[in-house]
Amino acid sequence: MNINVIKLMSPLHGEERVLNSLRPTLEFFDEKFNVNYSLPRETDDLTIVWVMTGGIEGNFKEIYPWLKKPIIILAEQINNSLPAALEIMAYIRQQGEKVYILHGGYDEIRQQIEKIRLFKEAANRIKNARIATIGDQSDWLIASNVDFRKAHDLWGTAFIYVSMEELLGSIEQTEPIGYDGYFEEAAAKTNVSKTDIQEADRIYRSLKKLVKGKKITALTLKCFDLLTPLSNTGCLSLSRLNDEGIIAGCEGDMPALFTMFLAYILTGKSSFMANPSKIDKNKNTVTLAHCTVPTCIVEEYSLNTHFESGIGVAVAGKFSQEPVTMVKIGGEALNKFYTYEGSIIRNTEDENRCRTQIEVELDDDVDFLLNNPLGNHQIVVPGRVGNLFREFMDYTGII
Repeated sequence: MNINVIKLMSPLHGEERVLNSLRPTLEFFDEKFNVNYSLPRETDDLTIVWVMTGGIEGNFKEIYPWLKKPIIILAEQINNSLPAALEIMAYIRQQGEKVYILHGGYDEIRQQIEKIRLFKEAANRIKNARIATIGDQSDWLIASNVDFRKAHDLWGTAFIYVSMEELLGSIEQTEPIGYDGYFEEAAAKTNVSKTDIQEADRIYRSLKKLVKGKKITALTLKCFDLLTPLSNTGCLSLSRLNDEGIIAGCEGDMPALFTMFLAYILTGKSSFMANPSKIDKNKNTVTLAHCTVPTCIVEEYSLNTHFESGIGVAVAGKFSQEPVTMVKIGGEALNKFYTYEGSIIRNTEDENRCRTQIEVELDDDVDFLLNNPLGNHQIVVPGRVGNLFREFMDYTGII
């Protein structure tokens, strides 16, 4: 990992004495990172201001205007470094800017640096992303509208539109042969024929062509518009795309997709986009269900028909009993957010719900979902990563 380190020390302390006193920090930098100790004005690498002694606040003020924000300060435990760092921190906040202070053991400092780098890279990936809506959003998502201009101004993301007619035309031109047997590990196939799977694979391959041709980073599909012309669904396609790291959501729900994309770049894991089907206040649980799930995050899966229509191919996944995080970004500019943690306590098999079903016991009061929803779909991410999302939002200052 490349980093820049700007060394600030007062001549009153004596350079040789200061360097000798802070030799463990120098060794830490040289062992864990590729360090540039010059003063780079143009760099994409993290820059750390190393407050080696006190009395350097004026020096910092001189270089402050060209430092990239947020600013990262390393404060030592000797040489009056910490009081100087705190004065600098207060100054930066007076300017209305974000600042991080690194202080403590070297393992803790390394973890802090790596987390800040993750946040920086995540923000850049969002800024450089091309996120597509294929066929607009479903009619029933009346609270999930996004003003793409406002969202672009906030996040930097390019939002693009692909018509359903373009996708259908691509599917028509895609040969029905060529299925590679990707879903042959399914534990069972119920009311699903080989032809159904091959036709679902045509949708997948057509979406892949659109992704490549239009340089799409992530996509959401108005999947119900496939039912009439194709007698099939996008469930299988979206499952496989997510397995491959091409984050894909259902029903043209952009807030849900944006949340899934952020979850992937922060955790490296795909997520489960689902409907809250039942809330049990006594058990403090929520049951979530949907007809597609990435196979890479479940223990096993079966193939069945799509719940609402009874046609096509859906994915019925079985999760392990594991910790999870529910998260959602919403609002017309994608400027609202919440996250809660819990654990999957069981998979359910209610024939009156979508095919993949889990019951999650939440750590916090489940009433939040009834009282403060950001739309219908919730995003379930493996692991307890709520703080990671909160810290990223704090890093961006967006929400």
